[in-house]
Amino acid sequence: MYLKATISVSCSGLEMQDIDVRLRAKAIRQDDFRVICAILLTKGLLSRADGGEALRLYDVAARCEEELSEYLTYAFPVVLTNASRPPHFRLVPSRHRDYGLTDPEDDLESRREIRQSVFQALAVALLALRMLYDEQLLEKKIDSAGRITVKLTDLALFMNTTFGVGLPSTKMDQRALFMKLKKHGAVDVRIDALNDEDAVVVIRPEILTLVLDQNVRAAENSFKYAHGIEDPVADATEHPEITASVQSAQIIALERPERTPPGRS
Repeated sequence: MYLKATISVSCSGLEMQDIDVRLRAKAIRQDDFRVICAILLTKGLLSRADGGEALRLYDVAARCEEELSEYLTYAFPVVLTNASRPPHFRLVPSRHRDYGLTDPEDDLESRREIRQSVFQALAVALLALRMLYDEQLLEKKIDSAGRITVKLTDLALFMNTTFGVGLPSTKMDQRALFMKLKKHGAVDVRIDALNDEDAVVVIRPEILTLVLDQNVRAAENSFKYAHGIEDPVADATEHPEITASVQSAQIIALERPERTPPGRS
């Protein structure tokens, strides 16, 4: 048992030594590498479109993507994804779960990070935001950064009429919901302005990598079936790809076990 533990620690040390050598060869500072890891582990998103320091760190991350992926996937049950449109890195939980690691959703429930009403509204809000984004994109109501602005009241109405699920009833839960959406790069919104009836929500283009096309198709099909618009048996026979999309479509999981960022004891 002691020998096994020693080998494991030694391999970890060799792995980091190799990454450190490669970072120095690319003239990448260890401090920048640590900051990028900390941002990805705590926020889950590093977007070039945020400008300023985020732009600089994104460009650094692009130069050491291989080293970032090796370190993060070695140390944590996560996968690093890199999207070019819009350019951003996202860290998502891996499907592989090691023994002793709690599933993110079970962990969320046991620790009660957010109330059940917020958890239920989160997936619906993401779907609604993606569908509103697509709708406004067709009408070319988009700014130079690829962002789209909608009123909070319009989002709430769309969620209600399309999915039968509204925003959380209490202001505290609404704040928690939008803090989650904002944290993971789906929206920009002034949290302190949510009480204003004219409050606006800016939908970021990163919503395209959070909610995929098959998620939207699955939601639309489920809505039609629930309202008897189409015959699900006939559709499954004539269009088996519909059934497959409903079964396989999964919104990227946003919750992950809390970890101590690299470089902190």
